[in-house]
Amino acid sequence: MKFNYLKKLMVTALLASAYSPLSGDDQALQIAERFITTFYSWDRSALQEQMTENDDHQAVIYYQGWAEGGNYAVKIRRPCLLENDAISCSITVTDDFGQAMGYIATDTFRLLISNGQISEVTFTADDPPIFEELQQWIMTERPEVLTGPCLDMFAGGNTPQACAKTVSKLTEGFMTTRARESER
Repeated sequence: MKFNYLKKLMVTALLASAYSPLSGDDQALQIAERFITTFYSWDRSALQEQMTENDDHQAVIYYQGWAEGGNYAVKIRRPCLLENDAISCSITVTDDFGQAMGYIATDTFRLLISNGQISEVTFTADDPPIFEELQQWIMTERPEVLTGPCLDMFAGGNTPQACAKTVSKLTEGFMTTRARESER
């Protein structure tokens, strides 16, 4: 009889702790973590559903497609952190660009959450200067890419995967050109 009573107490305690309400900060952190999971799962519809209508999320959706096209793979997923009025999530990734140019980058997402939805998302990456050199090289040597698959890149363009794949392919030529120039 005592065993059943103790068992009931333990189950009741476990259920009570499982259903205790989360603080607003805990809920916001859970929403942010779900956003990161969704972003790197390449589910565009699910990502759009997590953001409010008033958020201009076209750049986030483009970036998700770019990341998928560039074969981003999560290397280190740090927990999202509450920072002032926003939540910051830093994710270290490997991708085709970094592999070709010898670096690993960290994406940092900054999310504002209101009424249980993401109302604003901004993101940055700590790509090294060589990535900017690649972009400059493409503008000079292969400008047709910017009017083709990379048209309106991050600003309404609708071919982020094709853009990322094209830039990945061009990276090899860029690195070859760079190596030749350094030999001179």
